[in-house]
Parts: sequence; structure tokens; C-alpha cells
Amino acid sequence: LQKYANFVINNAAQVNSIENGLRTLTYILPGRFADAELASEAIYTLLSFVGVYHDGLLAKAAKSGLLVDKDGRQVEIDVTPFNRYQSRLSRSSDLYRITSLILSGLQFSEKLIEMVVAKKYGEKLRWKVVSWIEIIKILARLNLLHLSGRRMVTGNVVPERLVDPANLGSVKKASLAAKSPNAAQGNANDPWKGDRSGLKFKSVKDILSKTEGNADLGGFLATEAKDAESVAPALSLVRRYSPLGLAGELLFILRPLIYVVSMRKMGRSDWRPWALSLLVELASRQMIRTDLFADKGSAAAAAERTVEKEELSRRKWLFLYYFLRSPFFDRFTESRLTRVAEWCSNKPLLSLL
Repeated sequence: LQKYANFVINNAAQVNSIENGLRTLTYILPGRFADAELASEAIYTLLSFVGVYHDGLLAKAAKSGLLVDKDGRQVEIDVTPFNRYQSRLSRSSDLYRITSLILSGLQFSEKLIEMVVAKKYGEKLRWKVVSWIEIIKILARLNLLHLSGRRMVTGNVVPERLVDPANLGSVKKASLAAKSPNAAQGNANDPWKGDRSGLKFKSVKDILSKTEGNADLGGFLATEAKDAESVAPALSLVRRYSPLGLAGELLFILRPLIYVVSMRKMGRSDWRPWALSLLVELASRQMIRTDLFADKGSAAAAAERTVEKEELSRRKWLFLYYFLRSPFFDRFTESRLTRVAEWCSNKPLLSLL
């Protein structure tokens, strides 16, 4: 594994190009041959697992100073509030880290598992498997909710990619086993890092190169200034729920199972499971927003919490999935999508879709 890790680090841009090429293939495979949808989903699932592993390798290499850009400069990590928060929770609890990996693995593979079961064993067993997958995901999310101290459980629970592999240059003999944090490159423009404090100090040459040779101290300081979230403790980036917000979060976590169980009992053509799920999600959103914006003081504070804002925005977009769920999809959406697909079938380039 160490040799493979070193290969990924030394050829990050090329590996990323291969991943993107295979990912594009998953969009054009469906409908091309028998079981093309299954093959496409299998490739997509595999790429998701490999991508997370590669992200972890690159993040570790970047923190060790092993990555450089195409100009030979050491890559600096711009850590997002989300990554700070998730990394802090993962470091503080092995159980949180393991649970988040299990949940991510289920999110990557649940569709593939569902397709395989439906093909081999039929629809009846398929919905049983779906129910059990949702139960496992709910247990995982409840555990994350508890381990995080009653804080919002985000859709993605592993740190996001820190660096863009397409912008990386080649680093000869880079290795994660290197002892020196600056072993990858001895460039004089790299920031000097104190052994005791760990603080980085930019060279004058680097500062002048960023200001095109002009000693614009004010402009440089403006670009280097830190906002409140950058210096705040990681756990303060997502605040604890009050009882109202906690109830709303529990409703959101239980919502998928409520929909699946009610649909199995009442049937796909019944509107009650669809309406019940929608009402539960609306109630959950309202309870969480009421908790976050209980008064003017907390509203101002919540507006500065990027992780909470991004998660609430993601959950808002999830309402679009109700157009793709039965019976709304069977009654209204499917016929319109079919007409669009038929219109695109004989058009150049559009037929690939």
C-alpha cells in the first residue's frame, strides 16, 4: 500500500484524469447494452471509494509538505470550516471516525446493492433490503448525533478534498514515510516553519511575487487576514441543538425510514406515504430553523456558521426529489421526461444523454 500511496502522490494529476474519465463513462453507459445500468453504478461506486482513499492520501501528503504545484511551489492547504469540524470530531473519537466511514460506504453503495438484489431476487426482497439499509444509516446518524454532542449531522460526514490534483506538479521520490515535513521540495520560496510553534512565515521574495514586485503591504495583509470562523474552535462551527432543534434533527434522520415503511404497507400508488414524508421534512426544517433563529442574537451568530448554512441549503434542494418519487413521478414526471428523452434521441450530442 505504501508503494501505491507514493505512486498516487507522485502522479496525482494523471490519476485524477483517469478518475474523471471513468466517471464520465458512467454517464454514457446506461442503455448501451444489457446490464449497462448495473455496470455504470458499479463503476461509480468503486470510484467513490477510491476517490475518498485518494483524498486522504493527498491530504496527508499536503500536511507533510510533499505536494507542489506546477511551478514547483509547495502547496498550502486552505482548510474549510467543514473539514476543520469533521477532522476535529474524527480525531476526538475513533467511534465517530469508524461510524462516519460506515455511513459513507453505505451512501456510496446503497444504489448498487438495491439494483443487484432487485435483479437477482425480485422487488419484494429489494424493499426489505432497502429498509434494512435505511435502518443501519439511521443508527449510524443517531450515533454521530450523540458523539458530536447533539449537533447537526451533515450529509457528507468525511472531510472534503483539500487540493485539486489537476493543479499539482510532479514530485520525484515523494513518500509519506518521509520524516521531514519539507522533504518533498527545498524551494527557497517555500514558507519557513518553526519546529517548536509550527507557525509558517512567508519569505519576502514570495510576498513581492504575489504583489507583482510592489511592496503593497496593505493589499498583502488584506489577503492574509483571517475571518472569525478561521480562528474559532472547530466544535463551535456547529452549535448544539436545543430540545426543539434536536426533535427536528431526529425527524429528518427518521424521515427515509418513515417513507419506505409506509410505502411498503400502503403501496407505491398511494399518496399518503409521499405526503407524510413531505410533511415530516417540512416540520423538521421549520423546527431546526426556529431553533437556529430563535432570536436576533442567535440569528446573527448562526448566519456566520458556514457548515450550518451549507447543510440547510443542501436539505432545501432535497425537496426536488419529491418530483422523482412515486406516485408523483408515475403520475406527472415520468411522461414529461420520456417526451424529452424521445426528442433528444435523434439529436447530435444530446442523444448521448
